[in-house]
This record gives sequence, structure tokens and C-alpha cells, in this order.
Amino acid sequence: MTPGRDTTVGTVLQSVPQNPGMTASITCTVQQASTVNGTLVPGNPKTYQTNVPGIGVRFYVTSGYSGGFEQAPITSSFSNSGSTAHYTQANLVVTGPVGTGTLTDLPSMTITYTGSCITTTSTTQYLTAGSAITGTTCSIDNSNVQVKLPTVAPSAMPSAGSTAGDTAFTLNLTCSVAAKVYVTLTDAVNTGNRSTTLSLDPNSVAAGVGIQVLFNSTPVAYGADTSVAGNQNQWLAGSASAGPMSIPLVARYVRTSSSKITMGRLTGKATFTMSYQ
Repeated sequence: MTPGRDTTVGTVLQSVPQNPGMTASITCTVQQASTVNGTLVPGNPKTYQTNVPGIGVRFYVTSGYSGGFEQAPITSSFSNSGSTAHYTQANLVVTGPVGTGTLTDLPSMTITYTGSCITTTSTTQYLTAGSAITGTTCSIDNSNVQVKLPTVAPSAMPSAGSTAGDTAFTLNLTCSVAAKVYVTLTDAVNTGNRSTTLSLDPNSVAAGVGIQVLFNSTPVAYGADTSVAGNQNQWLAGSASAGPMSIPLVARYVRTSSSKITMGRLTGKATFTMSYQ
């Protein structure tokens, strides 16, 4: 499996139901107890660690005669006359940034049934080792991109909100396998900026003007410097295949005030963070 490194926590990568082979005809109340043999993922109740970073397991058992599943570990009871087969299920889930490796250290679940009308019976469900996990990432071909905007006259931006000086540039990646690539731009001067206008460096002389970055002709809003899926103002750059990928962008001036523009040199700085989902 090749999930993106930053796939949303809780995403189910694989779900496998299993019939443990235990059936019974009952005429009394039966207690069903399921326990999980493994180490919990910190802060993630009822999810158990594997040896691959960011990959965990959740177990489920049939809920009495209702036909649904309950997440283990759990103790419950049921009573009815008749026969039924009980099932288990194991889900492979994302618990954090996904690493790379072969699943060898896996939790297991033991189910025990007790009651006055049955002989106590127990079975342990094991998971087969050997599945390979590859957390998808890409490499950045050039992490220091400098964009030189042209010189423009104030008359090119006659009113607040008007723009000028469109200049194209690209972010270039190389991906080892297919991946959905998301990007967050962060204002390096004001990291709390969530607007679409980049703050000017304090050494800038010009005033009344800012800088915008556009993707697909739309100004990009700035967000926090994190690769977590769903980060505010994170945007989908595209789906990469194995090999090179280019993200086309445009930088431009934007007039931020209706008062007179102060002419002079200006500089803006932003960082970009990739998220592979």
C-alpha cells in the first residue's frame, strides 16, 4: 500500500472481516469479552500500534444478534434462542505521518464466550504479517525560489485592489510514486496572516502595495507552516505520477490602499509546505 505521508488520521486503508469459526445454540445469557493484545496509540483510544510509523489497527466484533460491529476491547452480553455465527473485523488505519516498512509486529484480539448453557470457548484472531507500506512523498527540486517582479509605475494600479506586474514561476518536484500534492504558503514576515496579500519585508521602501501569489488564476491565501491534512488555506496542487511535477504560479503587485502609493523597492517572503495525501 502507498498512502500519502500526510493522509488524514483515522483514514481506513484496509478493512477485512473474518469468521472466527465459533457458533453456538444458546438458551441463556452469554457474555462476550474481547481483549486486544498490543500497545495503544497515544491519544487514540482502541487503536493499536504496528511497527510501521503512522499505521495502526482497530478490531471489531459482532454485537450480539443485532448484526452490527462494536469496537474492541469490549464486554457485552446477549440472550436469545437459536443459532448464530459471530464475526470479527480488523481495520488498518492511519494514526499519524505514514512511514515506510513491512508490517511484522501486529496486535491480535482474543474473544471469549461464557454462559451457564455453553462451554466456555475462546479464540485469538491474528493478523498476517508481510504487507509493505510506503508513505508517499516527493522531493523538492529547488527549495529557494526567487521571483523578480518588473518595475511598474503607480499609474498601472489606479485604485485599491488593482493589480500589475504578473510574473510566472514554478515549484518543481520529483515524486517516486503517484501522490496527491497539497500546498500551504506561509507569510514569513507575519506567520498569522490568513489573507491573500503577502506582508512586505520591513526593509521595503514602497508602501500602499502588496504582493499576491496566484494558482489557477486565483489568489492564494496564507496559512500555518504545517503539512497536516486539512490545514487552513491548504490547497490541492494536483495529482502527481511517478516522476517530475511542476506547480505553475504567478506573482504580482496588488494596490492595498486608495491613498498615494509610495514608490521604491519592496520585498516579500513566503515559505511553502507540501502535504502528500
